[in-house]
Amino acid sequence: MNDEVQVTVAVADGIRIVRAVGEFDADEADALARALILPAGDAPGGTVVDLAGVDFADSSFLHTLFTAQQHHEQAAVPLVLAGLTPFLQRMLELTDLTRAFTIASTLPAATDLIRKPVRLPRQR
Repeated sequence: MNDEVQVTVAVADGIRIVRAVGEFDADEADALARALILPAGDAPGGTVVDLAGVDFADSSFLHTLFTAQQHHEQAAVPLVLAGLTPFLQRMLELTDLTRAFTIASTLPAATDLIRKPVRLPRQR
């Protein structure tokens, strides 16, 4: 779809930062899926997916994020979405996926959530 799609992975203080930039359809979503695979053996403290640079995404992109969330949950590794554009926020709302993710407004807020997770009181 777009030759300008970029997916980068960096590690900062034990947290993987996956940054997606551009317009994503099924072909480009594969690059994101590869970046979101948890490394074997040495699990990170968490993964932040920085989506502030995503201009367009289709359902395959959402499926990729949801699958990554499930894999992270199974591995007990937190995954936080950061910097959702209004377009992506609306897509998550329309597909009722907002509740499936931990979402932070900014990259620093997302890394703070991983470093200092909020503990909710248990319901009885």
